[in-house]
Amino acid sequence: MLTLKEKVKQLPESPGIYYMKNLQNHVIYVGKAKKLKQRVSSYFVNSKAHANKTKQMIRLIADFDFQLVDTEFDALVLECETIHALRPPYNRLMNHYEEYGYFQFLDQPPYFKVLDDWSDDGFVIGPFYRKSKMIDFKDTMNSVYHLEGPLRYAKGIVADYQDVEPAQEFLQRLEEIKQTLLGRSTQVLNRIEERVEAASGRKDFETAQRWWGNYLLVERFLRRNRQLLQATNDSVFVGILPEDKKYYCYLYAKGELIGRTVYQRKPTSEQVYRRLVKQVSAKTWQNLQAKKFLDKQDVDLFPIFFNYLQRHGQVLRFSWPEE
Repeated sequence: MLTLKEKVKQLPESPGIYYMKNLQNHVIYVGKAKKLKQRVSSYFVNSKAHANKTKQMIRLIADFDFQLVDTEFDALVLECETIHALRPPYNRLMNHYEEYGYFQFLDQPPYFKVLDDWSDDGFVIGPFYRKSKMIDFKDTMNSVYHLEGPLRYAKGIVADYQDVEPAQEFLQRLEEIKQTLLGRSTQVLNRIEERVEAASGRKDFETAQRWWGNYLLVERFLRRNRQLLQATNDSVFVGILPEDKKYYCYLYAKGELIGRTVYQRKPTSEQVYRRLVKQVSAKTWQNLQAKKFLDKQDVDLFPIFFNYLQRHGQVLRFSWPEE
């Protein structure tokens, strides 16, 4: 029987994923690699560079398996799907669904909430990463718009709406937050910036610094979750990846990778779109169209799709295909 190091020597320098197993033959870790042999062999080199958690895992490895794919992107996608299916204990990044949450808007108290799971009550958007940042975002919104406490219905909290009835003005505050989360407005950031400038004008630099921290918090949160808004809309996305004189093309919609094809010559974006759309059954399109929200598991795929393909190829947005 081959030792682990001997088994590593037989690995190809090809893209793929690998499964680390313990003595009970349970998968404890799944990883991806552009070059399998190089990546897997790194676990069996006595290196001080390994984190303590990695060293702990290495001590448990009794065997490994692997699966070859065409590209590093395919390895990333397969790694994501496999982690969701197996939930290995040493895969933390894609294994903690409690890190995600949803925002809920209601027409009665508490009006604006952070939820663990989707609800059909009110207007819900998400999932967002991650819950602790969502709570920080919510707290900042309360500071800006006074959604809770005695100023909830106070007149003139937002100067633009001074001539509006207090209850209606409060709904306008909520609407600004909603439109910001949907990526349709920057009004929330404008409100915070006004507070920074006002505090600076009073030479209250401590308050100005605190509001500037709030500005950065909100801006980073919106930037981090920007792709979510694209993924939940009724749009489809085509990713084109040139590699090894081929063009690997992918179709993405509503949190799912639903099509893949390969061209030997560079295709036009329209060619790719038409070909990929035809691969998908009418039933699949109907199911996706009816999909009201993304599951927490769906969220891990869209940054892989958008970030990798935009960096190494291109991502194109198309309208939902006609029936």
